[in-house]
Amino acid sequence: MTPLDAIMTKYVLRNTALVEIFPGELSHKTVQKARMGTRAISKRMQQKVVDALNAVLGLEKPYKRADIFGEAHPQNAAENSAESEN
Repeated sequence: MTPLDAIMTKYVLRNTALVEIFPGELSHKTVQKARMGTRAISKRMQQKVVDALNAVLGLEKPYKRADIFGEAHPQNAAENSAESEN
């Protein structure tokens, strides 16, 4: 279970709740990839997911991208290995 999936499960959120914040910019497929952590998404899309999550939850202390997609997260590992090859 990824940090995003744990948060969304805790607050009983469906992927649709995040997609509705940025219609046309954030898709169900992107949220699912982020939630499951099986496929890499760009840092820009990671930030959109975090922004949508924060908008839905409305917490006093919003989540940061690093809280959800930290260095140990498979999505960042794929990006970091690609960057180190260049």
